Amino acid sequence: MTALASDKTDYDVLNTVALKKMATPQVVAEACGLPRTEVEAALDRLAAQGLLVVAGGAALPTDEAEPALAAAAARRYGAVRADAEVGGLVERFETVNSQFLTTMSSWQQVDVGGRKVANDHSDAEYDDKVIARLDKLIARLGPLLEALAGHDARFGTYPARFRSALERIDRGEHEYVSSPTLDSVHNVWFEFHEDLLRTLGRERTE
Repeated sequence: MTALASDKTDYDVLNTVALKKMATPQVVAEACGLPRTEVEAALDRLAAQGLLVVAGGAALPTDEAEPALAAAAARRYGAVRADAEVGGLVERFETVNSQFLTTMSSWQQVDVGGRKVANDHSDAEYDDKVIARLDKLIARLGPLLEALAGHDARFGTYPARFRSALERIDRGEHEYVSSPTLDSVHNVWFEFHEDLLRTLGRERTE
């Protein structure tokens, strides 16, 4: 068994860096729910293996990272892939994911006279309805996240990240809906989906 498959911290850290494409040790620590000192030690080990590089205080995956993660996931997650409960929940997730993508499009664009234009967010009532739909869709992830967390505690970090983004949105920080540079609802959802696919050994379909 490879070191990456057997060492959970190294897997979780490299997985997070690959999901984010580039991340500081603090960002990785917050996403993984690990102490920063453990993350920094893992980054050093992974860099020594040629799986990532650290430049300007941030870690970036190398071309070897994805194949290494795929091989390690195949060894680590046999029980998850064979779990009938997880399988059923994942099938239902695909429908929820499609609804999420549609809802996110509604946040970014509005229909004006039958034509889609950029949402300037001047209609607070419209935006509030979209946010309410996102809140409900995130709630529907609960059973799947709970089932996955039963196999790997890493999946237990996603609910807290969603809650944090939603709390900021409730305070009026609407950039936490979809900003690509923040731990926004869109980014957390995207990372969860990628993490799920890697764990299950599946390819993205949409």
